[in-house]
Amino acid sequence: MRETRIAKPYAQALYSAATEQDILDRIVADVGQVLQLTEESEDFDQFLTNPILSPQFKSEMFQQLLSETVHPLMLNFLLLLALKQRERALVAILQMFLEIVDLQAGRVVAQITSAVPLTEEQKTTLSQQLSNYSGAEVRLELTEDAAIQGGVIVRLGDTVFDGSITSQLEQMRTLLARG
Repeated sequence: MRETRIAKPYAQALYSAATEQDILDRIVADVGQVLQLTEESEDFDQFLTNPILSPQFKSEMFQQLLSETVHPLMLNFLLLLALKQRERALVAILQMFLEIVDLQAGRVVAQITSAVPLTEEQKTTLSQQLSNYSGAEVRLELTEDAAIQGGVIVRLGDTVFDGSITSQLEQMRTLLARG
């Protein structure tokens, strides 16, 4: 809850600055790059959450790591987070930023869990079907979880479509147990 309270105003400020400067697409790409860095680098994640490191040190590290690859607005935003000691909420802020971008564009996000990677054709078909269902453009967030054994689980807002083999086997077991 606290991270969400912190994330929303920062995410809205980044969105406003990016739209005012007409560089929203570039900032969205930079946000994706930074989120990917947090997911792939445990060292970077530890750097963000380490309370012992000073704001000045974190600012210098942001400059060294990202000044060549992200837009100056994005870099200045990261420096501001370090100065205000809000970098621990970076992931929540960036995810909230992407939610704002989707909301403003009239898109909804569907979280898809599958046992194996989906083909491009499956992704396209699923996206089209969910767009027809929701009446809005759908952006897919894909994850894999072998524990569902097969099929997919789709979360679209508050609605969950559970087509996993694990769920179907559980339903059959319940029916057979009842007689």
